[in-house]
Amino acid sequence: MNRDTWAAIAATIAVVIVIILGFRVLGGPGRQRLVQSDHRTVRALAELAQQIKQSWDSSSNRDTLGKVLPANLDKFPASAKQDPLTHQPFIYRPKSNGEYELCATFALDSREAQDPNPDEHWAHPQGDYCFHLDAAQPVPQAPYYFQSY
Repeated sequence: MNRDTWAAIAATIAVVIVIILGFRVLGGPGRQRLVQSDHRTVRALAELAQQIKQSWDSSSNRDTLGKVLPANLDKFPASAKQDPLTHQPFIYRPKSNGEYELCATFALDSREAQDPNPDEHWAHPQGDYCFHLDAAQPVPQAPYYFQSY
């Protein structure tokens, strides 16, 4: 075998190794679809939280004592209060003093990311999970892009 043949074999082996490592790090296409569906769910929850905050802010003047959370999500558009992919309704639980929970079901555990951010408000386990929010505080920004997990 000549030098060109060895170079072609080495290049082929290198490409195969890079592809295998890519699948190990990122997961296959099915896993990436699940990651993206969870991203969309988190973004929808953040948008709903923003609408709840706007309702809270407009419920009274300036003091937080006179402000009230919506009792339920009936006045919100149907598309805002359900998972964009599964169309399952989000669970909303008003608490006291502007605190509330928004719950959804997730396909994967985002805390298993390669470089998880421990301060990330929207990190979630696999399965059902509730985020604790406060309408008196700014809504945590949902990242546009999550790391693969």
